[in-house]
Amino acid sequence: MAEVKKDISMMRGIIPSLHTPFNKKNKIDIPSLRKLIDHTIATGCSGMLVGAVAGENSSLTFDEKNILLNECVTYNKNRIPIIVSCTAKNQKERITLSRNAKELGADWILCQTPENIFGNELVECFNEIAENGPDNLMIQDLSWTDYGMRDEDILILFKNIDKFKSLKIEVLNSGPKYTKILDITNQQLHLSGGWAIMGMIEALNRGVHAFIPSTMEVIYNKIYNLYSEKKIENARTLFAQIMPVLSFTHQHIDISIKFSKMLRVKEEIFNTNFCREPIKNFDQFQTQEASLHIRKVLDLQNSLNNN
Repeated sequence: MAEVKKDISMMRGIIPSLHTPFNKKNKIDIPSLRKLIDHTIATGCSGMLVGAVAGENSSLTFDEKNILLNECVTYNKNRIPIIVSCTAKNQKERITLSRNAKELGADWILCQTPENIFGNELVECFNEIAENGPDNLMIQDLSWTDYGMRDEDILILFKNIDKFKSLKIEVLNSGPKYTKILDITNQQLHLSGGWAIMGMIEALNRGVHAFIPSTMEVIYNKIYNLYSEKKIENARTLFAQIMPVLSFTHQHIDISIKFSKMLRVKEEIFNTNFCREPIKNFDQFQTQEASLHIRKVLDLQNSLNNN
């Protein structure tokens, strides 16, 4: 098979995964969502991801996913690239979401790898999704417990699906996997890191192209820009200032989502920090810690904005 050549020049930098704001009636809060989109663009992000894990995908109905998709793509108006999650419980919904994303003009779709599908069956699954969607497919390699997708499956997808241009790696010990996948795809697959943001500097050293956190855009963009300017020690110093925040939020994905929504309220972007089940409200000790970290984040962001 001839060497695969794909354009991976797009989307370098910070691409936040947007949280889904809910109002007091447990409905998607459209005004807050629009504020978040404007904020993402205003802070200089390279793109945005909507409706993924941080957006509480598993709690959204199929109709709500389409509402979110439509609102985000339409309101963004092609100001920056947008990645739409078409992760769903069954293939019919994945294909429909992928088709809808294309019809609305989304740049990318993202889909999490379905469980217990491998080899040719996995290729068939993603071929269907890709054929119905936009020109760019990002696959989410997510596992909270192990290495995630097999290397051989990533390679066969890469060779057989032209639209598969990016892999979002979120697995245990993500660092070596970044390097391995870049190697076996001859540096032709765009890589991003999400939940593994705690290893951001290491990932930059390994050649990872983009990062998908969910808040603190001002800080992450500054870190990325400092690194790009070869001011690596300055990037490390700034990154170290948010490590206590990451230590708190990365205890569990639910803690991260709840904290992020609390931060969004203080930033006057969200009206509520409401999360759907199974995400719980913080107890008094978590609330105290979260409040402390939020103040530090706001102070640091203000300092960077004023410099």
